[in-house]
Amino acid sequence: MSDSDRFKIENLFSVAGQTVLITGGGSGIGRSLTSAFVANGAKVIIVGRRLDGDVSTKEGAEAVLKQLEGKVHCLDTVINCAGISILFKTPSHEVSDPEKVHETLASVENEDWIKTHQVNVNGPYYVTVSAIPLLRRSSNPNVIMISSVAGLVPQRGNNTFTYGVSKAGVIHLSSMLAGRLHPLKIRVNCLCPGIFPSEMTSTKDANGNIILGDMGTKAVKRSTMGRPGLPEEIAAPIILLASKGGMYMNDTCINVDGGRWLVMKGIYDGYRLPDDSYID
Repeated sequence: MSDSDRFKIENLFSVAGQTVLITGGGSGIGRSLTSAFVANGAKVIIVGRRLDGDVSTKEGAEAVLKQLEGKVHCLDTVINCAGISILFKTPSHEVSDPEKVHETLASVENEDWIKTHQVNVNGPYYVTVSAIPLLRRSSNPNVIMISSVAGLVPQRGNNTFTYGVSKAGVIHLSSMLAGRLHPLKIRVNCLCPGIFPSEMTSTKDANGNIILGDMGTKAVKRSTMGRPGLPEEIAAPIILLASKGGMYMNDTCINVDGGRWLVMKGIYDGYRLPDDSYID
């Protein structure tokens, strides 16, 4: 291949002809990723939330992958995007009030931990392991974990606790699987999105317009662009990782948060952020 061809976009980042499995591919970020791969010539298999598509257990994940036998030759890319967030039973934004803090933390139940980790951590593990035989048939096998900036920093204003812990687990799960799958030449990378409008971060008004929640509205004001992420802005790095251009990337964790982590990790740097970006 000549240098002029080597560096053409269609050779660097093409996913045409790929077979891609996306959990949670029917809504939110997953839906954006599904649209991006389809628009660029890939065959996409969506695993949704129906009972027969439950991948939060070993049995469920194995059953889903078994359905693909004889239908696809291989899987080139597996994207673990399915996720849930279970809110506090007694939420409070009074994060400096000792009594309110105790009351809020005490409202977390055993089932909150179990369910959150089943979907957000166990599921990606079982889907990835169950997909290994089909991934090994690909010339560029890769797995992408969708975590969150909530897995990187303790967001006191967030209305959930188990979600952030589970997403931190996804980051480490991604790294551990990258190490274990190294001999199989299966790459595993992780993305940490910030605020992208979805069922988890927003609602819709009577006219179908997306309305961010209170925290989301304030959070996006702390991003460099001052707005939520756009569908193409989460799809672009995913396409990179799945394409030939990303073949030398393994065990990476990429933040796609508009610069919010930059602000959150520098919260005590002496600068005052816009007043209307504070919870209290």
